Amino acid sequence: MTARSTLRPTLRLLRWTGLAAVAPVLWACNARTLEAPVLKPETTFSKTFQASINRNVDLLFLVDDSSSMTNSQTNLLNNFPDFMTELKKPPGLPNIHVAVVSSDMGAGDACNSTTNKNGIFQYSRRGTCAATNLAAGATFISDIAGTRNYTGNLEDVFTCIAALGEGGCGFEHQFAAITRALGADGRAAPIENQGFLRPEAYLAIILITNEDDCSASPGLPLFDFSQNRDLMSELGPLKNFRCNEFGHLCSTGGGAPMHLVRSAPGNDLAATVSYDNCTSNDTEGYLLSVVDTANRIKELKADPSQVLVAAITGPSTPYAVHWKAPDNGDTSCGAASCPWPVITNSCTANDGSFADPGVRVNEFVDQFGANGLKLSICDSSFAPSLQRIGELINDTLKPPCIPGTVANKPNMQSPDCTVVSHTPNGTGGFVDATVPACADNGNTAPCWSLEAGACASGGNGQVVRLATDPNLPPASTQNATVNCALCVAGTPDPARGCP
Repeated sequence: MTARSTLRPTLRLLRWTGLAAVAPVLWACNARTLEAPVLKPETTFSKTFQASINRNVDLLFLVDDSSSMTNSQTNLLNNFPDFMTELKKPPGLPNIHVAVVSSDMGAGDACNSTTNKNGIFQYSRRGTCAATNLAAGATFISDIAGTRNYTGNLEDVFTCIAALGEGGCGFEHQFAAITRALGADGRAAPIENQGFLRPEAYLAIILITNEDDCSASPGLPLFDFSQNRDLMSELGPLKNFRCNEFGHLCSTGGGAPMHLVRSAPGNDLAATVSYDNCTSNDTEGYLLSVVDTANRIKELKADPSQVLVAAITGPSTPYAVHWKAPDNGDTSCGAASCPWPVITNSCTANDGSFADPGVRVNEFVDQFGANGLKLSICDSSFAPSLQRIGELINDTLKPPCIPGTVANKPNMQSPDCTVVSHTPNGTGGFVDATVPACADNGNTAPCWSLEAGACASGGNGQVVRLATDPNLPPASTQNATVNCALCVAGTPDPARGCP
């Protein structure tokens, strides 16, 4: 599948709820061309953010429900409360939607195409959940400013709907399931999923899977079993190795990228071959492209940095192939028995669960830069991983933070920054107005200020605070652009307050 070209603005979306006159803000993509401050330092900081009264986050959990996933699902459910504890830290739980989707999208001859989940949210009660339930007709959890569509605790409701079991297809289609669920595959989302995505909300996608994505490109008979049953057939045996052979390119000893070798060296059942530098095979189009899939998800938002992705999955390395006896007495290689290839697990957990190298899934996460987290599914407890995901979401909801030192205006004590607001005019355009510094207008809103603080990306910086116009309607949104001159490390400039 050819990746579509997309514009990837450098803007970062942030949302938070402020206190008193300080409004919550959200980075948005409606950048305006501003005249940058005239400065001696050659470094500048420029961001566009959006004033808003809401902190909205749509959470989509992709849960692998193939065989061998029971322990990992239990790990997720047991430690989901730690995730919620993190999200509930001050200033409190965001306005959230929470949905669960299965990795089962069918796989031709390999799985029953009539019983796959087809990207539809999973919302049925499972286990002993009689006292905890979603409201009639609800297909995902909603908790908006304390208004809920469920009874009981959110943690318990999630446990009821996310324990999907192991009945799903073993050829996992994580990418296809996510894009189908969100309507990012070129078709409208399933009717059951309507209303989940909110245009202004952050989208956080969390994958829990112990095998790599095997989302076949439309129209390709990758899972044919009528003619591809043995080692020497065009596609080989109908086993998971087929996903790796056609979905990955690897090298040996740092050589050129190549397909995995299907036949055992010397037909030796005990052979093992190690690979390095394995990447997703996005060039030949057997599986959905990692880059294209990421771009489709990003295009759901006006600014792609509004999307966060985390994967609790197998590490991409080590990557090795071993062989096993064939399932059907295969002699197609000309020998009495032709060993079948198997991907060696890249990690094993203390409870016996395991994972294969998650090359494509991990590359998918990488497409989201600082908004992506890669975490191991073989950890004995998912609590630390879920806490890190919660921290990433909370950090995204915090005020914009300028790393480094903001320069002062020449020979003055005030920061060299310009802030311009962009208020919708009701006809699709904006009315731009310069916002004064609070220090210059007696702290009369609208105004802006900087305060020392720790940036989410690490290190200390200057946090931008915006007190919005009190004359605006409470539910209105307002974009603003901040443009500040920064001191250059190692270049003192006393006139600008640069050490």
